[in-house]
Amino acid sequence: MKRLFFRQRRRRLLIALLVFLAILAGYGVYNAILMKAKGVEEHYTHRGEIKQYSLRDGSQLKLDTESRAVVAYDNGSRAVELLSGRARFAVSENREEQRPFRVTANGVRVESGNGNFVVDIADNKVSVCPLDETVTTFFNGKTETVGPGQRLEILPEGRAKVFQRKYTDIDWLSGSLVLNNIPLSEAIEMINSYRAVPVVLLNNDKKDIIVDRVLHLSRLDEEVEEMMRSLGLTRESLPGSEAYR
Repeated sequence: MKRLFFRQRRRRLLIALLVFLAILAGYGVYNAILMKAKGVEEHYTHRGEIKQYSLRDGSQLKLDTESRAVVAYDNGSRAVELLSGRARFAVSENREEQRPFRVTANGVRVESGNGNFVVDIADNKVSVCPLDETVTTFFNGKTETVGPGQRLEILPEGRAKVFQRKYTDIDWLSGSLVLNNIPLSEAIEMINSYRAVPVVLLNNDKKDIIVDRVLHLSRLDEEVEEMMRSLGLTRESLPGSEAYR
């Protein structure tokens, strides 16, 4: 009798849990539909993914690996918030479009009438790289204009510096990973941002070897193995990773 009581109790708890999960899933679907109806969309990529999205006005949003952005369009503005990672924005060239195109990232606002630009959040810094047109940035009560070939880097405390843009700022757009005369340890960190299974270096004596190589993201696994062999490293079995010694 006691066993029957506990069995019935477990069944009731299981049914209650299934009902709760169904309600939760339904709310998630409803919330997503409601957000989309209001002109709000959330886009993201997992590790190793690069995705491109077409926005309602014809603009294009391209997200690098492990990136997330929220798009919010209304009658008065076209707003995108980059929450994490890196994104390329190609603003629609529709001349009838009067709404400003604004991107925010960690409190930095970027405005552009047209053209292409990249915004990157890394180590609490925000970088802005115009690709073909000048963009205007606003942060901490300051205004800074930056043009093609430049990279504006804004630090958390509000200080900003302008650098010459490097190919490594935009290599991902062409499906490449440029390892430009950097230590092997740093190269592995960059490689792992595009891999589900991380590369691990077991021999610390090799971590400072300088690497100068261009890897193609479509063949990343094969080219990483080729690179490691060329550096005199051999692959070893290690659960959950790709280890080299």
